Amino acid sequence: MFSEITVIVPCFNRQDFLPRLLRSLNDQDIDKSQFKVIIVDDGSDAPINLNFEDYNFKINLIRHDNNKGLPASLNTAIKNVNTRYFVRIDSDDYVHKSFLKILKLKFELEPDIIASAVDYQKVDLTERILGIFSCDENPIGCGIMFRTEIIKMIGNYNEEMLLGEEVEFRKRVDKKFKIHRIALPLYRYVKHDSNITNNKELYEFYKGKVNE
Repeated sequence: MFSEITVIVPCFNRQDFLPRLLRSLNDQDIDKSQFKVIIVDDGSDAPINLNFEDYNFKINLIRHDNNKGLPASLNTAIKNVNTRYFVRIDSDDYVHKSFLKILKLKFELEPDIIASAVDYQKVDLTERILGIFSCDENPIGCGIMFRTEIIKMIGNYNEEMLLGEEVEFRKRVDKKFKIHRIALPLYRYVKHDSNITNNKELYEFYKGKVNE
C-alpha cells in the first residue's frame, strides 16, 4: 500500500513536545503505510534528535540552517510532499486516533472537495480540556487536510507573514474553494505561555496586512 497522506510538522525549539505528537500518530487507526510525516526543524537552538525508529511510519526530518520563520518551514515541507493529500499539525499539538481516518474518509465520500477540517479541543499542558471549538467559527491553521493540487491553484504560504500566515493562506483558499467542516473535535490545540499567537499586538499587525 502506498502513502496517500503527508503530515507536515513545522518545529522551532519544540522538540520536547514532538514525542507526544508522534505517539498520537503512531496510535492512528489506519494502516501506517497510508501516511508519512515531514518535520521541518526551522533552525532550532538544539537540532532535533529523536529516535524515529520508535514509530511505525516514515518520518523525513529536514533542517533549516537558520531560523526562517513558520511560513518558510511550511513551504519547505510542502515542496517535499508527493502524496495526494497533506495536513498540518503544529509541533506542540497532537490528534485523536481517528484524525487521519475521518479526514481521508471525507474525501472518499465526497470526491469533489478540495479541503476538509475537523473541530478541535483546546487543552492545557496537562491535557485538561479548556474548550471545544468549531473550525468554521474559530478557524485555525491546523487540522485541515488539503488535496496537494491546491498549491498549484493558490500558491504557497506567504513568507512575509511571520504571524497570521494561516489567515492569509485561508483567505486565498476561501476565494476559490470551500473548506468542508467535520463536526468532530479530533485535533488537540495545546495552549501554553510560549504559543506564538500570544503576542496579540504583533499577531493583529500581521492579520491587518491581510486586508491591505
